Amino acid sequence: MANVKLAIDFDSINTNIYMSGSGLVLSEPTVAAIDLDNKNELKLVGEDAKKIIGKTAKNTKIVFPVFEGEIVNETVAQGVLSAFLDKLGVKNGLFGCQAIFPVACGSGADVINKYKKIAKNCGISKVYFAEAPILSALGQRISLSDSTPCFVIDMAGGTTNIAALSLDGVIAGISVNFGYNKISVDIMDYISDNYGLQIGLLTAEKLKNEIGSLAENDALTIVINGRDLKTGAPRSVSVKAMDIQAPIKKYYDKVYELATAVLKKLPPEVCAEITHAGIYVSGVASSIYGLEKYYSTKFAMKTNVAENGDMAVALGGGIAISDASLLKKVAISSK
Repeated sequence: MANVKLAIDFDSINTNIYMSGSGLVLSEPTVAAIDLDNKNELKLVGEDAKKIIGKTAKNTKIVFPVFEGEIVNETVAQGVLSAFLDKLGVKNGLFGCQAIFPVACGSGADVINKYKKIAKNCGISKVYFAEAPILSALGQRISLSDSTPCFVIDMAGGTTNIAALSLDGVIAGISVNFGYNKISVDIMDYISDNYGLQIGLLTAEKLKNEIGSLAENDALTIVINGRDLKTGAPRSVSVKAMDIQAPIKKYYDKVYELATAVLKKLPPEVCAEITHAGIYVSGVASSIYGLEKYYSTKFAMKTNVAENGDMAVALGGGIAISDASLLKKVAISSK
């Protein structure tokens, strides 16, 4: 399996891998369960590890090796990536394997070097990097040139990247170290404060993914289970979509505030182009119901929400790694 070309979006929530010639070949949670009694050996990774979050015995620890867009546990990160590559038949030490990784806008050498190190240790011989919003634009099939700017908001699991860009690079942009994960944490706190119920991460994600909404008067309802904070006993409550809009809007309103600040810094000609085309939104957080209308109203311009937005960066990376001239144009580092 020589000359393999991959795009690897190694994100805080999910890892998405695109293989040139095959398309998207893997999408699994970036998480591992390690055995504390056996030299921190990896017991489970990906979907299998996520299923046991909140249900582990004391000798098992759940580890998220990527946090807010940075590798925080190199050993586990390498183990998780290696396991994913093994699933694809890309064995450690494979000669000729190339991969491109997205990184946040303005990422420094320390961040890039960690990704490069684990990639090399997993047998990837040639490693490239590109800023996430540029790959998102490619993945959304936005018409890019050196003279045609666009405005991209990519809402990943642990980071949010906001940028006005062209094929020549980022004109103005910002990366902040919070993303879709923040909504889950805010929901957990909100349920605790307003319902007196402690819930776990998986329950918060269930609320977010099943009834999360920015639409007014959304009455969709689900029942969740947790632990009563006063009695310690199990308890169930019924929650409506509009009941949890406050913690959900908290994230999207902050992103709007940051994006507005970036827009105000742009030259008039760039603003005119963006106003005509509208903004482009991608990332795992772009799937929230009602986002298009919500942002179209707030920004007072068209909002283009990516189809399968959680895959846009990986798709863009796949397009770049498959085209040598394009790769040369967008890559910010390669050795």
